[in-house]
Amino acid sequence: MPDKAIDIDEDVELLSEQIAALRQLDKRHEPVTEGERYDFSIRWGAALAGRWRRMVHYSTAGRLTDLDECRFKGLRSELHALSDVIDRFRLAQPVFTDAPPTAAKRFRPGRRSRRSESPSRAG
Repeated sequence: MPDKAIDIDEDVELLSEQIAALRQLDKRHEPVTEGERYDFSIRWGAALAGRWRRMVHYSTAGRLTDLDECRFKGLRSELHALSDVIDRFRLAQPVFTDAPPTAAKRFRPGRRSRRSESPSRAG
């Protein structure tokens, strides 16, 4: 039985709203306050971590209809085009591939490099 197509209407709507809000922020004549930037960055990050990542996953898995795949590619193009604006506001950049998040390396006390000092050879 083939996999059922995934509905991304709400994902597209939410991300489209965030993209529109970012464009509005970029067009403002008055400077954006740090508080406004921070509040927006929370919403932006949540949209990317949840909705965008979900769409990337299902697109990669081939679970979108042809129409939804076109909508997804349109959003991807918009996000690529906004890369400089995203950087300017110090926002999270979208990840365009479906890969697991990288694992953090942890400090492990007591593990030292075992570099041998110049060995003394009895001659």
